[in-house]
Amino acid sequence: MATTIPTSPSVPNLPFELRQAIESGECVLFIGAGVGGSLFDKNNTTLPNAAQLATEIAVFFGIDAEGSTDLAKISQVVEIRKRGRKELNAFLQKRFADITPNDDVRWLSTRPWRAIFTTNYDNGVERAYELNPNTIQNPVVATVTADVGTINPMIEVPIYHLHGALFGVHDPHVIITENDYGTFQERRKMLFDLLKKELLTSTILYIGSLPSKLARSGLDRD
Repeated sequence: MATTIPTSPSVPNLPFELRQAIESGECVLFIGAGVGGSLFDKNNTTLPNAAQLATEIAVFFGIDAEGSTDLAKISQVVEIRKRGRKELNAFLQKRFADITPNDDVRWLSTRPWRAIFTTNYDNGVERAYELNPNTIQNPVVATVTADVGTINPMIEVPIYHLHGALFGVHDPHVIITENDYGTFQERRKMLFDLLKKELLTSTILYIGSLPSKLARSGLDRD
């Protein structure tokens, strides 16, 4: 009997080759920025984009950003003034806590994936799996090289957070400040190597806006 893919509320009919790759579990899902519009916080408001988050951080920590919405620069100022990352991490974890994905994102958890890559800090994808009573794979989060392990593709799917993750990890260190952009490579090199391999050998379904400068720079490095 042929397997069919239920259509998500706003997902159009997919090309035959892509449907075939998804049905066979050989498709890699890449979730980029812009998906926050499909994720809702505890106030039922969509998650902020980078510029909006920069403004929220500046207001919360009393930073005079002079109109700037550069997330990396504003976060760097907070880290310097607070002499560390603890308070910034606490703010981010509270801001992105208890989010709810819409039906489109939940639909993603009903399909078998070879792997999932994301540049987002939040746990929107993981929440989709939590809220799905009939998942066919259990998500396994990896944010640094040390997290990469053996995966049973029949029952597990790796979720590689290329910029780090705020939840489900021992060290919630995310790439957000200017210094982070210069020091990320060593701890996450294997994650980008895995992505490079999948880009060469697998079918990719990309959802979101254009990849960030960090994701692109990671792929450009040898």
